Amino acid sequence: MITKPITMMIWVMTNKQARINALTLMSMVLPLIVLLLAGACSANSFVPAAGITSENNYALIRADSLLLAIRTQSYEGSYQELNNRFFPIFIRIKNNGATKVKISSGSLSIIAEGKQFDPIPLEYILLNLRNSAQLHNFYDPFNINDADPNLRTNDKAQELFYELIAKTFSFGDLLGGGMKEGYLFYNRTIAAADSFSIDAMGKNIGFVKK
Repeated sequence: MITKPITMMIWVMTNKQARINALTLMSMVLPLIVLLLAGACSANSFVPAAGITSENNYALIRADSLLLAIRTQSYEGSYQELNNRFFPIFIRIKNNGATKVKISSGSLSIIAEGKQFDPIPLEYILLNLRNSAQLHNFYDPFNINDADPNLRTNDKAQELFYELIAKTFSFGDLLGGGMKEGYLFYNRTIAAADSFSIDAMGKNIGFVKK
């Protein structure tokens, strides 16, 4: 006579525990799913071509004393609008030699569909940022006029300006044992190509769409 209520109680408790376990598991898995989806949304569709030494979608290549790591990567700074206007590349160069090496903008050109694309100068990127609707009323921090009543009225704009400078790859001398890294921005039309190659310090590095 008592067996049925006890059985029902055990079933209810078991079912409740199962739901709790399921919710616990979901709470553990959901952040990971969100993280993976976020990464998938921001990941670029180009990977190193076959025959290119690569790791984590970085193309790895040596040029004399330099070790280069290059991959297509969305700009991860606050000013995300850049990803819609330009084609970003992230590059890291390590000088394993003892003497400095000059890195010029002409050392990192892209060939896509038979056309050559050189890195867009930082000055133009900053001007684009300055003239965007988001940064209306932005003032150049390097051209300070103390008499201007509107000086530095847009702190957020200032932060975006400095952040972009800090995250962009800087050309010039790379000292022995030193490393430089940062973004380079190219013409957005490259994204429509099925493949492209980078002439990096005289070395040809191919990329293809996934």
